[in-house]
Amino acid sequence: MTQRPAVIVRAPVRISFGGGGTDLAAYYTRFGGLVVSATITRYCYVVADRATDGGIHINSADYRLWESYPRGVLPTVQEPLALPKAAIACFAKYGLLEKGVNLFLSSEVPPGTGLGSSSAMAVALVYALSLHLALPVDPLDVAELACQLEIEQLGMPIGKQDQYASAYGGLNAIHFTDSAVRVIPLDLPAHVVTTLSSCLLLFATGHTRNSADILHQQRADTQTNPATVTSLHRIKALAEEMSVALLAGNLDRFGQLLDLAWCEKRSLSKHISTAAIDCCYKAARQAGALGGKITGAGGGGFLLLYCPLSHQQGVRATMTDMGLREMTFELDFTGTQILTT
Repeated sequence: MTQRPAVIVRAPVRISFGGGGTDLAAYYTRFGGLVVSATITRYCYVVADRATDGGIHINSADYRLWESYPRGVLPTVQEPLALPKAAIACFAKYGLLEKGVNLFLSSEVPPGTGLGSSSAMAVALVYALSLHLALPVDPLDVAELACQLEIEQLGMPIGKQDQYASAYGGLNAIHFTDSAVRVIPLDLPAHVVTTLSSCLLLFATGHTRNSADILHQQRADTQTNPATVTSLHRIKALAEEMSVALLAGNLDRFGQLLDLAWCEKRSLSKHISTAAIDCCYKAARQAGALGGKITGAGGGGFLLLYCPLSHQQGVRATMTDMGLREMTFELDFTGTQILTT
């Protein structure tokens, strides 16, 4: 009998441009949410292979951890490696405990850097385990199950944008309501995509962060503080304007809207930015960047900038002098992919 080859899946991480926070259930179930984002050519990988002993084996390159469980034993969903354990628990009803699996997990970006790597890993896990068990997969179901893993099973105070962005890939406007999520591709001409990609710069601040505290507070404020809701309304309106600007090919206006949205987002919490981040962002703007933001919930991670080509040399030099390190990338339009089966 021919042994089925290992399943290798990669899922892209994302950069969000506008609308972050409106993908939290505390907001979108009442008002509807909108996030404009794009996936980039940095990925999370999951390899799912047959376990010769029928057990469950998890190997994480990022955390340098390995855990092993005998045939028929369901790992307790807790740290360390809570995410793959939650995925295993989810797929146990489909025969995973009887079949067993060797799981290997690796990411091209560090956890806690605001690029949605945890959700990309959740998407890759769902996809890989589905294929390992010969279950049907499609982006909508994969994204929703990844949301269930993180939000419902693990109780993470996050929104739904990252999972859908990673599952679908590309540049999208993602709409959230209490009954459905719609992913609408922003189909730009090839030359506009090329220009947009070349004008986006990403710099590591050197600081990781735990977004849970920021998001817990934001979720609570969304439920109780009218000022927070008003800010989120403005953030959503700016995301809508970003979609219009992108579709019109008005990229400099898009860059300016990034700046307006970042200023609005900073008003949500004093923990979203820091004095050091504010200093770097101000310097980047003075050097010629039109706008930007800290990726993810804030507090650290990567500084995303929109900068016309004519000013990029100065911006790069300024960021380097301030201790930031650039990560090059392109926009990804493939979404989650099977590399081999």
